[in-house]
Amino acid sequence: MYKPILEIDLRKLRNNARVEKELLAKHGIEVMAVNKVFDGCIETAKAVLDGGIDVIAESRTYNLKKLKEALNCKTCLLRSPCLSEISDVVKYADISLNSEKQVIQALSDEAVKQQKVHQVLLMVDMGDLREGIWFEHIDEIIDMVKLILSLPGVELYGLGTNFNCYGTVLPTVKNGVDFLHIARKVEESCNIKIKYLSAGNCTSYHLLDKGIWPEGLNHLRIGGLHEFGIEYVDMKYLDEFHHSNKPVDKACSNLYKLYAQVIEVNRKPTVPVGELGVDAFLNSKTFVDNGTRKRALLAFGRQDVPAESCVPINDKITVLGQTSDHTIVDIEDVSETLHVGDVIGFELDYTALLMACQTNGVEKRFIY
Repeated sequence: MYKPILEIDLRKLRNNARVEKELLAKHGIEVMAVNKVFDGCIETAKAVLDGGIDVIAESRTYNLKKLKEALNCKTCLLRSPCLSEISDVVKYADISLNSEKQVIQALSDEAVKQQKVHQVLLMVDMGDLREGIWFEHIDEIIDMVKLILSLPGVELYGLGTNFNCYGTVLPTVKNGVDFLHIARKVEESCNIKIKYLSAGNCTSYHLLDKGIWPEGLNHLRIGGLHEFGIEYVDMKYLDEFHHSNKPVDKACSNLYKLYAQVIEVNRKPTVPVGELGVDAFLNSKTFVDNGTRKRALLAFGRQDVPAESCVPINDKITVLGQTSDHTIVDIEDVSETLHVGDVIGFELDYTALLMACQTNGVEKRFIY
């Protein structure tokens, strides 16, 4: 059965991971590699491990199970555990992000049963309004650390925070320093030294790039940097990394290419004929009359990968739109003649890569 092909260049991914680890190590920063965009893909996790990063993070416990069984690597659950999955979290995740007393207690009880020690990254919300104890509630943070220190079967991995996800709050010198001050108060109150202060994700790299990183923050949870070679705050490519040659505002990568077959070639008007309603997704549309032009229909649709997140490798090709199982592209200006059965390729941004890795409608192939 034919499927569109997602080609993943593991050589470039491995090299990017190596560069990332070395760059961060110069600043005393440990990194765990976020593999969630690949939906637990063993091959991509192995490439990053081969690049020297030794902790793989996923947001789904069932993906950690796959990685643990295949690679026996150190793993982190990026999302606070559900109470219903505590047994599997302890079994397959060495570390998890947490902020709830009830969950941490359950992790402790289960870890004792399994005769394991589970590490807790206690999350502090510095303003992005996703997970974590609110940063102003210092006494609550201190009490939670004391609880973790007192419970059998769990230990404190560190304090963590997150930026630029739900609330789009950027990591700054100010909120980084504020996070450091919270950590120092916890250390003083609990008479401990916190091993890791995990200060966010790939967007935090812009502080390093500008030379204004708050000294003392020593950990990041990163995916996008080694996956795309992009500094996402100022939106620029980083020359140390493999990255696309497309305009950076496309935010795509040549590490990931989607190839789809042409199933029809024709010439048609650029404006539909008849009274317009809404499409299958209840969207109304407007059309610009560019006359009659040559088009190709491709064998993938929105149920596979959203076309607005796919960038044609051939700059002469333009994406016109998509239905659930067709993608329509303008090929009028393409110099070569395209036929039914030919293949058209796209570079993918993060959203397209996420969807291509999730769907059963796309086949993965790897460049080793």
